Amino acid sequence: MIKKVLGLIVLAALALPALAGDVVAPAIDKKAGYALLDSFTTVFRDMAVSGSGGYEKVSAAFKKFMSDANRARQQNQIDQVFFSRYKRILAVMGLTIIPSSEGIFEDVLNQELGHFVKDVLGEEFKGSAKGQALGQLASALSEEILNLHLYLDDLEAKEKLRKAFEGKFIDASPKKDPVKK
Repeated sequence: MIKKVLGLIVLAALALPALAGDVVAPAIDKKAGYALLDSFTTVFRDMAVSGSGGYEKVSAAFKKFMSDANRARQQNQIDQVFFSRYKRILAVMGLTIIPSSEGIFEDVLNQELGHFVKDVLGEEFKGSAKGQALGQLASALSEEILNLHLYLDDLEAKEKLRKAFEGKFIDASPKKDPVKK
């Protein structure tokens, strides 16, 4: 009996997207997503080239990034997936600039940065080796920005694949009678 119930749940879960019709969010404006990413990378590139920055300047930039992202999300220019992942990039960068004396935030930083590095690169974070940790974090941030660009590039292809996949389950029904015990 338990197997039958689990089987029904699995079939219902697979059939739900096909039965629900169009479950994808309305089309988003890719230009807004690209603009958010470009703004982010340009600000930090300019700071690196000029040697400027500092907590106040970076904090002001973050407020603008988040304000722009919130506005784009509210106007349905970006979807929730993009928004969440972009916001996570901002959070990770924000954690790296928090002034901390006496290692007050070290455990929290290592934990959160470790989650990010593991999710993006599939590696354990080398938090105790500062030189390696910064390089690893830079690689993870770069990779996630590239992933968001690819996410925007592939929205149409993803929708096409989703419809093809869902089509395989529209007429899915058991071919034979279930085995009775």
